[in-house]
Amino acid sequence: MSLKDRIEFLTSPAEVDAFLAKNPTSAIFKAGTCHKTNETFGSVQSHLEGREDLRLGIIKVVEARPASNHVASLTGVTHESPQLFFFRGGKAVFDRDNWDITSEAVAEGLQQLVPVKA
Repeated sequence: MSLKDRIEFLTSPAEVDAFLAKNPTSAIFKAGTCHKTNETFGSVQSHLEGREDLRLGIIKVVEARPASNHVASLTGVTHESPQLFFFRGGKAVFDRDNWDITSEAVAEGLQQLVPVKA
C-alpha cells in the first residue's frame, strides 16, 4: 500500500483521537503554509513510503487549527509548523519541527519508533 493510501487528513480533535486510537503506532505531520512544509515533507515522504506498517495523519494547520491545538495539548509540545510526531501506544515518542525535520532526523525517529527488521 503506497503512502498516499495510508494518509488520513485530520481536521478536529475527535478525528485526532480516533486516528491515534485506531493507529497507536503512527505519525502526524502538521503542515503549514510556508515553503518549509513542502521541503520537510519530502524527508517524511521518502522514509514513510516504504513503511507500510505506519499510517500518517496530516493536519493542515490553517484549516484545522483545533486539531493542531489538540495535538499540542496531548503531547505538551508547543505548536510549530511544519511539525512531525511519531506515536507509539498513542503517546508521542519523537517530534521535530521546522528545519529540524531532516532525512536523518526522520530516520532516527523511525528507528526509535519501530526498527526495521533486517
